[in-house]
Amino acid sequence: MKVNDLVVVANLGEMRVYKANPRDLEAEAGLNEDHIKLDLINDVDFINAHKRLQDLVTDQAGRFKADAGKMGASIAQENNLEQEIEEELIKTVAEDISDIIKNENPPKYFLALPKTIYKRVLEKLENSAKEKLFKLIKEDLVKTDKNKLIELFKEKGELF
Repeated sequence: MKVNDLVVVANLGEMRVYKANPRDLEAEAGLNEDHIKLDLINDVDFINAHKRLQDLVTDQAGRFKADAGKMGASIAQENNLEQEIEEELIKTVAEDISDIIKNENPPKYFLALPKTIYKRVLEKLENSAKEKLFKLIKEDLVKTDKNKLIELFKEKGELF
């Protein structure tokens, strides 16, 4: 990892973007690449991920929008809605990553996504964002301390 690279860690509820900045003059001059630090430049909460499904689909307190006799239909609709919400969040995550890469224009970036969603997010990334992706970790690292991220990408990161 070098100065001006980005680190993006995301899941369906949150995304954090860090920029690699020099820790001292040697790193700023490019003489000692290990002397970098990560500074948070963007932190996004995906609001729908934090809402309960019943808050999104009820018309009365505690009642789903379905007749009592159609309970099976209600459960199927609930499942479809959960899938639709997840797909919309995946699309939003991919769009946000693509926008940040486009706006920041880093030399390369490092990405961490949970194993359950990384393929679907990568499919939806713009080509310009895919081209700059350098290393990928298939884990949810959103809550990981930023000082540990540099080492994790050195140890676990898969070249993309």
